[in-house]
Amino acid sequence: MRGYLLDTNHVDPIFRREARCTARREAVPHDWQVRVCTITLGEIEAGNLLAVPYYTERQEALNRFLSENFISNALKVSVNTRIDYATLMDRILEVHPRPTRNISLEQHLVRNLGADINDLWIVSVAREHNLIMCTNDQMQVIRDAAWDVQFDNWLV
Repeated sequence: MRGYLLDTNHVDPIFRREARCTARREAVPHDWQVRVCTITLGEIEAGNLLAVPYYTERQEALNRFLSENFISNALKVSVNTRIDYATLMDRILEVHPRPTRNISLEQHLVRNLGADINDLWIVSVAREHNLIMCTNDQMQVIRDAAWDVQFDNWLV
């Protein structure tokens, strides 16, 4: 499969039809895909649930946009994704080992390395499907480990 996997921070600008993102999306070759994964959809849904007031017209419009453009072909975390996740985690820990076994891997990623566990899973999905990871996040520790994943940013 050829194409892009959008991080959460790219979906809203596309929804709002920001010129840069719209131009980049329209420039994607017709035989390439622009996808999201179920983790991205979960992050968006959590944002909707935490928004005050809940369920505004904007959220309703965003949900329609997601249904029309992404939900039916969202990539799932599969049993095979675990291999890419484990590979990236191993690469990270090889360079940045846990200081003690008393700290969990997730705590070490978040507290010590500033890496988001959801980002690691999303990049793992991109790696599994050989997609270009489209994000505005720095996620340097993950990028360093995912040297075999191409990254792009449609917001610059």
